[in-house]
Amino acid sequence: MKFRIIITLIFLLCSQFLQAEISISVDRNPIVVDESFKMIFESNEKVDGEPDFSPLNKSFTVLSSGRRSNTQIINGDMIRSQQWILTVIANKTGTVDIPAIRFGKELSKPAQIKVTTSAAPSVGNKSGDIFVEVEVDTKTPYVQAQLLYTVKLYRAVQTNNASLSDPEISGGQAVINKLGEDKSFETRVKGKRYVIIQRQYAIFPQSSGSLKIEPVIFQGQTGSESFFGFDPFGPQPETIVKRSDSIQLDIKPIPDSFTGDTWLPASQINIQEQWSVDPGKLKQGDATTRTLTLTANGLASSHLPSVESHLPDNLKQYPDQPELEESNNENGYVGIRREKMAIIPTEAGDYVLPAIKIPWWNTDTDKLEVVELPERTIHVNISDSAPVNNVQQAQIEKQAVPSVVENNVGNKDKELISVGEPSSDQTPWKWVSFILFILWLITLFIFWKSKRNSIIPDDPVTDAERSIRQHMKRFRQACTASDATMAKQALLDWAKVKWSDKEINSINSIKPFCNKESQLKIDELNACLYGKSEKKWDGVAFLKSFDSQSFDKKQNTETKGKLEPLYKT
Repeated sequence: MKFRIIITLIFLLCSQFLQAEISISVDRNPIVVDESFKMIFESNEKVDGEPDFSPLNKSFTVLSSGRRSNTQIINGDMIRSQQWILTVIANKTGTVDIPAIRFGKELSKPAQIKVTTSAAPSVGNKSGDIFVEVEVDTKTPYVQAQLLYTVKLYRAVQTNNASLSDPEISGGQAVINKLGEDKSFETRVKGKRYVIIQRQYAIFPQSSGSLKIEPVIFQGQTGSESFFGFDPFGPQPETIVKRSDSIQLDIKPIPDSFTGDTWLPASQINIQEQWSVDPGKLKQGDATTRTLTLTANGLASSHLPSVESHLPDNLKQYPDQPELEESNNENGYVGIRREKMAIIPTEAGDYVLPAIKIPWWNTDTDKLEVVELPERTIHVNISDSAPVNNVQQAQIEKQAVPSVVENNVGNKDKELISVGEPSSDQTPWKWVSFILFILWLITLFIFWKSKRNSIIPDDPVTDAERSIRQHMKRFRQACTASDATMAKQALLDWAKVKWSDKEINSINSIKPFCNKESQLKIDELNACLYGKSEKKWDGVAFLKSFDSQSFDKKQNTETKGKLEPLYKT
């Protein structure tokens, strides 16, 4: 009887761990009240029963529901997932709880969403059956900082051959990137039902001052179509063109209080490190890989600087090429830069890895912050297979001499052989070996001499030289097209490879290698990129000045002090 009770308790305990985990997600957050959105319940295990969605009626109106199953095979394992997709409308604003939903004996995880008030369309071009609405998260962003631009197309009627233009910038320069896929949902405005197509962009202004986002244009046709594409008895198609409002922006320059080498405007920046071998268990001569990961919310990965790691001399490091990765969410871009380096300690002992500090500008709080990876001390143990140095070898030989003499006492014949002259049987072979060794060295010398005289090197091109040529080709193309942004990036990439032993963080780092004329040209390029001047950059004149340089003969004079003038323009 006791045995059955124990088995039953074990079974009940295991069943708790085997219950399906049901997660919940929404297609966007925050959500506008009276706008429909998708609520998704998902499980990777078979659930105990059908779901009961009635608890949702307290805060939501369920418009429709559906179910979808998916099967994947990953590394030979079959993974099945089930999804319950509900189209709902929130009935109130604020922070709204999504209650736990019961699936038989199992419960989903509760969640929360933010519901905001509805912004009713105004009169003018935001009225009728079709109109376009645009908005930005801020009208005063910093230069090179992320700006979220949202486009919403409202449709109360069916359209055909429809298209929606991408945003364009006037009065300055900006990089525009589309975020994710379009989203579709429904809403009611003054009692009329609209289907909304939402599209979002991340805009990175490249110059300070006034900047304008031109209107987005919708073009389409209304009216019915038959199976053959035209219905002569139905209403004739009508072409409709709708424009959004334009948005005027005031782009702020880099603040004087920023002291970093690279301008990093973001909402959040983090730095982490990982080790392939625990640094507390390292031995002399062992190799480990240290990975430094820099993650920034609101910046593209190409904007992130290299993470400098200065290690003690006895820790040899061999850096790898950086890995750049990007993703996006409802808050915009997430840029990731990974720096990997192999580290080999040449001697045992304790070593201090200095702290890594990167200044950045918090766009949420509008303040200078510093992300820091604190210093750490690692201990390197003596390796069992570490090579023996000359002092240790002398001590070993000194200790070995008494034992040899001790073994030879009382045995005169062995003493004569081991300490005295070599025996007659060994002498000829030693001389033969010595002669063969001399002949082998002579043969190697003759072979090396003949190869050197007969082969003329083809002046091979190294990877660094090939990379320099590629960056220079991009730079010349950008100068010819007077594309200041592309020219700046190509010139910076070229300089980092050409002077890889120097810290090249901006194009101002190149000025010590240039004459006065080219230094002025670099200042003009900075003023065009980051100043308020609307004068077009003369790339041909910049290239002419650049070609007059002889960088191989120019001596580098290291400059010290605060941030170069690029960030003071």
